[in-house]
Amino acid sequence: MVGRDAETRLLAHTLSMARAGRGGAVFLVGEAGIGKTRLAGAGIEMALDADMRLLRGRGSTVGPTVPFRSITEALMSLLRADNSADISELGPYRPILGRLVPEWGPATLEPVPGSLVVLAEAVLRLTGLVGRDRGCLLVLDDLQNADAETLAIVEYLVDNLDGQPTAFIGVVRAEPCAALDLAHSATRRGSGKLIELGCLTEDDLRLLAAESLRCAPTQVPDQVVERLWADSGGNPFLAEELLDGMLDSGALIPGPDGWRVVDALRVNVPDAVARNLARRLDQLSPQTQD
Repeated sequence: MVGRDAETRLLAHTLSMARAGRGGAVFLVGEAGIGKTRLAGAGIEMALDADMRLLRGRGSTVGPTVPFRSITEALMSLLRADNSADISELGPYRPILGRLVPEWGPATLEPVPGSLVVLAEAVLRLTGLVGRDRGCLLVLDDLQNADAETLAIVEYLVDNLDGQPTAFIGVVRAEPCAALDLAHSATRRGSGKLIELGCLTEDDLRLLAAESLRCAPTQVPDQVVERLWADSGGNPFLAEELLDGMLDSGALIPGPDGWRVVDALRVNVPDAVARNLARRLDQLSPQTQD
């Protein structure tokens, strides 16, 4: 969470407003490894500390595309954590949600008809029901991988959160996709706020290294900070992996007066970074890969 004080305050304010019945949406946007999921996790911790109801799901590229995957996962997470809400209060919207959660559907094998708008309204009313008197947080990660049906529901939700006890956090990678277009359009309409996470500064990287090494910032060797800055460009995930590489190679060791550099600090591309890039390359077409 180094260097994210302003962003954390905005999330805290959004959650506070939701508990007061004035919900809102925040989109966390940035490159891979910039700390979007970690910041969303901080929002989740704040919500749990305030005893808010939590629903969370994520998009995925594993396997075939499943309509409503993120939303369904979020609803299931609510069921697993707390099944005390009286869903019957939703009236005719309960069987609509049965399209996603069989436990809430009618005692029949026949599918319940309904448009995406009606289903989105059912999800909105559910969050209002479970968040009544305590607030509710809905978090959807990796929205760049979400299906079109999920994004349609998200768009409806963020446009109708005012007057609801629901806060929404959407995590989107900064690359051309429908989810990023949705985040920008919601921001232009005033339905949501967009946080573009930038790279950390050199001073931030010193603090990040100090947290990882469990020492004072002044005890982090200048060579380490310079190398992290040169090789990571301020990306916290890459910086942490590079620091681990320095430790694993034995180039950075603890001493009686703090950490010291005993060998060249340049390290190979960390395996975790290589795997992450390989997964992203696999999603490209053969022509683009070439």
